[in-house]
Amino acid sequence: LQVIDGNLHLNVITHDQFEFDEEIKAAIEPYIFESVFKRGGSISAEHGLGQCKNEYLGVYAKNKAVVSLMKEMKDFFDPNGICNPGKFLPSKID
Repeated sequence: LQVIDGNLHLNVITHDQFEFDEEIKAAIEPYIFESVFKRGGSISAEHGLGQCKNEYLGVYAKNKAVVSLMKEMKDFFDPNGICNPGKFLPSKID
């Protein structure tokens, strides 16, 4: 928990299972993101956004206009996608 900026990193531990579990992640993550968003929070400070959570950024970001601007700037300055390859912004921002 980073109290100054209100950033929470959640780790779920299950009994006798210490390995990553995609099924548990898929069950919990949407609930957590929705809960944070309903309370005025944002997932935009979360690690891994550009790699595995980008589809949530357009939905649960605090300010969609800022996310749109980020995408426009990225497209303008890096049209070939050579900066930070493999990391990306959502293609659709609702």
